[in-house]
Amino acid sequence: MPATLGRRSAERFKVLVPARLVLLAGEFECALEDISTSGARIITDVPLRTGNQGILRCSPLDVLFSVCWTEGKSAGLQFDEEASLGTIRQLRWNNDCYRSHHDEELRRMLQGWMKRGEAAAIMQQPMRSV
Repeated sequence: MPATLGRRSAERFKVLVPARLVLLAGEFECALEDISTSGARIITDVPLRTGNQGILRCSPLDVLFSVCWTEGKSAGLQFDEEASLGTIRQLRWNNDCYRSHHDEELRRMLQGWMKRGEAAAIMQQPMRSV
């Protein structure tokens, strides 16, 4: 059963990986901050509005979404169709194995979008296993 906009229907898991937003205006960088089978929280400098639609790309995830809330540089996305738990596990595995490889890219993106110190705090958040 699809989630109601603005309400969580599945447990979320912390990740911190670079991702891409595909919108009508183009393709943009974002950081995927947490994920569930029904949605995700992202950080981006792209001005999103509630109701915006697009595609979130973060291998192996490639999913249609609607924006259900925004707050500053953060946004909540609701997936049009649930992602499989296997996809979420693979994404977490990629996050855990390749974290050191993409930390510098994430740090650069976040520092460009956020106040000093906020990016460092996000980079140090603990992860939960799936």
